Amino acid sequence: MSRAGKFIPGGGGGKAKRTGPIRAPDPAAPPTDPNAPPSGKKPFGKGLIKPVAKSQRLPIAIMSGFCCLLISIATGYYLAYLPAIRSRDAAIQAQKDLEKQLDDQRAADERAKKAAAQLLLSQHCVLTVNTNPTGATVTIGDFHQTSPANFTNINPGTIHIVIRADGYEDYNQDVTVTTDKPTDLGTITLVQETGSLSLASPQSGVAYKLTGPANYSHEGQVPDKLDQLPIGDYLVTVSLGDWTLSPFPVTINDGKTTEKEIKFPYGKVSIGTTPSGATVRNGRTVLGQTPLSLTQLRPGDLHLTVDLPPYTLQRVDIHVPDFGNATKQITLHQDRDLIAACGMPMVWIPDGGFWAGKYQVRQSDFETVTGYNPSFFHSPGRPVETVSWDSAMAFINKLNQYEAKAGKLPQGYHYALPKESQWETFNADADINQAATSRVTTLTSTQDAGYSAPNKYGLYDTLGNVWEWCLDTDDKGNHSLRGGCWLSSPTDFPDADTRQTGIPQYTDRFTGFRVVLVPN
Repeated sequence: MSRAGKFIPGGGGGKAKRTGPIRAPDPAAPPTDPNAPPSGKKPFGKGLIKPVAKSQRLPIAIMSGFCCLLISIATGYYLAYLPAIRSRDAAIQAQKDLEKQLDDQRAADERAKKAAAQLLLSQHCVLTVNTNPTGATVTIGDFHQTSPANFTNINPGTIHIVIRADGYEDYNQDVTVTTDKPTDLGTITLVQETGSLSLASPQSGVAYKLTGPANYSHEGQVPDKLDQLPIGDYLVTVSLGDWTLSPFPVTINDGKTTEKEIKFPYGKVSIGTTPSGATVRNGRTVLGQTPLSLTQLRPGDLHLTVDLPPYTLQRVDIHVPDFGNATKQITLHQDRDLIAACGMPMVWIPDGGFWAGKYQVRQSDFETVTGYNPSFFHSPGRPVETVSWDSAMAFINKLNQYEAKAGKLPQGYHYALPKESQWETFNADADINQAATSRVTTLTSTQDAGYSAPNKYGLYDTLGNVWEWCLDTDDKGNHSLRGGCWLSSPTDFPDADTRQTGIPQYTDRFTGFRVVLVPN
């Protein structure tokens, strides 16, 4: 083969490497740069990628980071969040589907129950019954219900109904029931079981109160009879004046009368003295003179005083038994007590060594000695009042003469007004709350001498009734007054130590005196 037109580089010398055919240059191609580097090597900074200016590098880096962030968010949304949302929605839908299945099942069960009930009704009878009062036990065969009752499983035919309630008569009825329609007996009024109560007493003025079931309450006077009482247990409380006995029970039975006699357990006390005629007191209350019979006394202990001047006052304790009789016989003894010729009882005060008047000087005593009576509240048995200290001293002078003339003045002694120290001695344990004052109830005048309970020496009214002149004189020439009076109140007479003074000529309806018999 001719090798014309072929050029083998390197000439003919040596063995040349074959690189392929040699083609003529393309006329449209740009001229070749003789200084271009060998094929396969590109010069730095030239070609497809051009160098970036320094001022553009930071914006380009920020833009690149932002693009990467967007790509990351998009990747997380599509690869993580979106699948989680889809999974949650699928779970919610599955829950809804399950709930719907359960609802459908419940509805089906309810329809089945109604169908079963309808089937039962078609095979059994229905009966309803109510009672007045409600709560009674309704029995049909072996079935029991409390009214209002509704029976749904009764076999057709004639049935027997029994209704029972405490305190009411049993109710019985035969009823025919059918399956075609329910039977309603309505409301059956039960008849109460009742009885009667008869109350009597041998004592008059007895009141009672009866309480019982269902808040029953009734009050009345004995004797009394109560009919149509509901059966059951009751309590009866009886009273006579301010005496109330403990409640006692009674039971009312059906168709029967319960009878109760009420007796207050009064006792009796009989008291006799030698000599007789002694005054018996309970506190400041005079019960009478011996021989004394006391009836209708409450059971308990009596603390009495027995007083007959000039005999020494005695204190007696007597127990009053239930429905019993206590008897006491007392022998009175005279110690050093005496009665003055003018009639004044005088009591020996052993702690003072003198006598003191058992009472404040009474109007009868004063008039016997002086022949006149200055009192505003005229009554022989009341203490003399409207008397001055001077008048009291004048009375005492005449009294000493009167008693000496009568031979009744003890040798070595004379009558006088008491000193305050002597007054405080014989006042002793007198009870201010038992005195004739207006501390509790307002008094409008003096009271009979001996109004109060006696103190331990047997003296009366050392507190209250009238103020008592004493012998003591203050630096102004005024004389002491002790003991308070009938108008004294807790405000102006707070206690037994309260004292007043008055000029020798002072008089009022609140002031009197008591005498003592003291050594010369």
